[in-house]
Amino acid sequence: MAEPLRGKVAIVTGGSRGIGRAIVERLARDGATVVDASRSAAATGGGDRVVPIATDVAEPRDVRRLMDETTRRLGGIDVLVNNAALELEGTIEETEPDAWDRLMDVNLRGPFLCAKYALPALRERRGVIINIASVDGHWAEPGLAAYCASKGGLVALTRAIAVDHGRDGVRCTAICPSYVRTDMLEQFFAAQPDPDRARAEAAALHAVDRISNPEEVASLAAWLASDEATFASGQAFVLDGGLTAGRVPAP
Repeated sequence: MAEPLRGKVAIVTGGSRGIGRAIVERLARDGATVVDASRSAAATGGGDRVVPIATDVAEPRDVRRLMDETTRRLGGIDVLVNNAALELEGTIEETEPDAWDRLMDVNLRGPFLCAKYALPALRERRGVIINIASVDGHWAEPGLAAYCASKGGLVALTRAIAVDHGRDGVRCTAICPSYVRTDMLEQFFAAQPDPDRARAEAAALHAVDRISNPEEVASLAAWLASDEATFASGQAFVLDGGLTAGRVPAP
């Protein structure tokens, strides 16, 4: 079986569940040694190719330790996937400042810190940063003001990293999924007045008439991490089943 990432070292933040877990498993299957950098990493295991390092991505000390320990134990860093994220329901009027700050700490400060402290190692290996953003970084979904702002910022940060560090041999891209079947999405549906109707309506927004699954996001991440994607940098890859292509006819 082909292993296009054999010999590579990858870090995936928030790798213990959902999209992050699917990315960890896919990169490991493709031959990489993968660090699961999440707050619950030590409890998740994952086999010989998965190394758990418990990390709070909003804390500079934690992030520096993550990068230092990864390079010391595994020899370097080839891939950084900034996946850890929070979602917060509410308009700006409904959003408390402390809640806004906590979301931004994880969704935007976290990728900034991880990229900042990984760059020396990535530069040595001509590595790649993959930021997991969202279609909500391109358009606004009602009642998710803080989340939309954080993902828009992450798309902009992706471009800035690509422009500033491309000549160092470091690529940076973003993946912008639409609805993906994860615990976070289920929490969103559960908060709606009629969760079953909300699920059906979300599926119907997509031209393919369904919601994505984490493995589909992981497939794109694996390609972006590979040597087949060496000219991909600065782009935000929208993976949305046709959601933003145009208005889908009612079923």
